[in-house]
Amino acid sequence: MTAALILVVYALSVAVFAPPLLARHWPSDRAPRLTVTLLQILTCSFLVAAVAVGLALAFTLVEGLSELSPALDSCADQLPVTDHGSVGTVLGHLGWISAVLLSARLLYCLAATFGTARRRRRTHSEMLRMLATRDDELGVLVLDHPAPACYCLPDDVVITTGALERLSAKQLEAVLLHERAHLSGRHHLIIALATAIRRTIPHIRLLAYAERETRRLVELIADDAAVAHTGAPTVAAALAVIGTAQGTDPAPDYDPVPETALAIDSSPTLRRIRRLLRLDHPLTRRGHALVIATTTVATVLPVALLAVSGATLLRPCPPDTDSGWSRTVVVSVDGADGS
Repeated sequence: MTAALILVVYALSVAVFAPPLLARHWPSDRAPRLTVTLLQILTCSFLVAAVAVGLALAFTLVEGLSELSPALDSCADQLPVTDHGSVGTVLGHLGWISAVLLSARLLYCLAATFGTARRRRRTHSEMLRMLATRDDELGVLVLDHPAPACYCLPDDVVITTGALERLSAKQLEAVLLHERAHLSGRHHLIIALATAIRRTIPHIRLLAYAERETRRLVELIADDAAVAHTGAPTVAAALAVIGTAQGTDPAPDYDPVPETALAIDSSPTLRRIRRLLRLDHPLTRRGHALVIATTTVATVLPVALLAVSGATLLRPCPPDTDSGWSRTVVVSVDGADGS
């Protein structure tokens, strides 16, 4: 029961307190890569803890499972709710059933999310082979469309003629660097993982917050990659050209960017431009060290808690002091009668 309580406290704490604390106090815009890592750690550890709670209850309260370890069985017999009572048996069976169902749900959501995204990308790629033309000089596919847009699929970068007409040579370089940063970082896999985890338990605020922030932060990571080669003003100007042109042009017959693609203007443009122009204060060395330390603690803590929880299941149970006192009294009485 101690193992289950430890894991329940951790899972509830992460689910309830992490989203508001990160939203208010965490410098996500100034450390996007570390923030994405932190969000992945928190969401994955939350699901692992939820599954482990059910397993801990099962191994403690289900008769047969608790008897696999003599130490565990002796501890289970001393609990107020034991594996020999109806309440304990129900809790134990609910534990392993919930653990199995949650694991199966996670595997299903992973397969469905990645499979659906792959099918949609394949369908869109087939359409592009018919409609787009290859520009060998730029190394991209050019789609004849008036709306300025640029996006990437896992194996290629697509840009519209509208974007080519509006962007300068330097801005075009920044846009292509942005999209290729998505490709090299495998950001479509990171987003698919966050989406699958959110779909596993969709009403948990932590999981929804993590997916939303991951989608936003991978755009900032790609912005930073483009800034490293072309400079922040150029990237900001390219964002302004693509982001504002779509608001002034007449609505096209269809959106050239597919739902599963990562487009350069798929995150709120004004906030990204302000960040690029350093209107927000940059992260200091001390702040960067604090972010790294917090991320490290968030990585080590769930592993340590799982280890402690496992140790509580396997360690020898302390002696039952009540039963020992009773045996002492009986021996004393028997000795008195004999005298």
